[in-house]
Formats: sequence, C-alpha cells, structure tokens
Amino acid sequence: EREMKRRLLILAATVALTLAPMARAQDSGTMAQVKESGELRIGVASAEPWFYKDPMSEQWTGVGVAMGRRMADKLGVTMIPVETSWANAVAGLQANQFDIMFVLDPTEERKKALAFPENPLFYYAMGALVREDSAAKTWVELDTPETRIGVTLGTSLDRNVTEMMTKARINRFSSNDEAIAAFAAGRVDAVVQFHPALVVQYSRLKMGKVLLPEPVNPVATSAGMRQEDSSDFLDWVNATVADLYAAGVPDELFRAYLASKDIDPEGIPGLVKEDW
Repeated sequence: EREMKRRLLILAATVALTLAPMARAQDSGTMAQVKESGELRIGVASAEPWFYKDPMSEQWTGVGVAMGRRMADKLGVTMIPVETSWANAVAGLQANQFDIMFVLDPTEERKKALAFPENPLFYYAMGALVREDSAAKTWVELDTPETRIGVTLGTSLDRNVTEMMTKARINRFSSNDEAIAAFAAGRVDAVVQFHPALVVQYSRLKMGKVLLPEPVNPVATSAGMRQEDSSDFLDWVNATVADLYAAGVPDELFRAYLASKDIDPEGIPGLVKEDW
C-alpha cells in the first residue's frame, strides 16, 4: 500500500510538471510566458524556402526562421526552433509545445482552432516555371493546345489550373519533384506551383525561368498562435508583422535565403505583392 501511494505521488508530480507550462500560458498568456522564460519558441517543419534543416549541422534556416529571429530580437529573448510537421502544427500550438508558427495559411478550419493576426505576414502567388525562350506573360498566353502544363495532383493549384486552362494539355504528377523532373526531361513545357517553391526548385534545376503570369492573384499567409484570454501576444504580433511588411523585411529575408543558395534574386518575384 505504501508503494502504491509512492507511485501515485510520483505520477501526480509528473502530471503537474507536464501541465505547468500549459497552465502558465492559459493563466497569464503567451507574452508573459515568453518574457518569463526568455525564449520565443517557433514551430518549424521542413519546407523550403520557409524552413530548411541542414543535414550536416542540423541547423535551421529559412524565411520563417529568420522572421522568428527578428521577432525574438525585438522582444529581447532567444529564438528556439521546435521541430513539428504541417499536419501537427495546430495541435503543437494548442499543447504549448511552441508559441508561434510562421507561414501558416489562415484557412477557415485553422481559424476555428488558432489565433491569427489581422495583418498578413506576406504574400505568394501561383507561378510558373517556363522555358528560357518562352514569351508568355499571361495565363491566357500559356493556355494553348501546344503547351503541356505540369501540376501536382489533388492540390489547390491542380483545381485552379483545371478551371483556367481549357486548351493546354494538363499533366498531373504525384509530387512537386516529379513535376519538376518532367520539366527537366522536356515532357512538360511549364510547371505551376506557388512561386517561392518554384524558385527553390529552380535553384536545383538551374534551367528555365520563374514568372508570375497575369492576372496575378496574391495569397496571404500568416502566423498561427494559441487562442487565449490575453490578447497581448496576438496584438504585438499583429503590429509587428505590419511594421516588418511595410519595411520590406519579408523580401529582404527571402533574398538573403536565395543568396545563401547561390541564387541571384534579381528579377525573382518577392513576397511583397506591391512590388510584383
């Protein structure tokens, strides 16, 4: 009986230690927790150019990581990357495993579970990787019977291209990489993806050119946080992302990341839609 009581006490203490961070966050809010701990924990999930983990050094870089570092510096705290996945990002935030995750699109489903700032983090758009000698500037000019378009099966881009392209031959692939491989082999004339992902694909391929065919429809991305009673952290993030966007910081971070991959950012569309 004494041994049973001892085990129950140990279990109760373990549960209390586990729940303590969550309780602090719920009681005082994320901003108070960040200042108390001296750390801003950001969720990171492998996806260039937003988050990239170097296989040798295991260090994280990317636009999202750089944005997190900027925000941590403003708060006077240390940025800590916490590895997660896109599928687990919402649950990770709710469980107080990290404080914020950048480049998380504010879908209606996510808005039910997380808090998002009103101001956008930055923008990206549906882009196309085309041949160097392509003269096309618009989606209409790409929509010809002679043009073979590659898209990733089942994505929102697949749906968009299917609706927009009535003449071009659409080729669907199971992954982004397969679509790019088809482009490299000359089996398709253009690949449609969100433009920052295309830029990274281009960096590996070193062929063709990335463009934003007109009409350009910007897609706003954001930063997800826990829903909580205190709005201190949400309000601060909302004001900060607005200031950073107005100062052109998303473009600055994107261009710096491209340069780190030996890509000349000149002529590549950035993340500030007003400059497209």
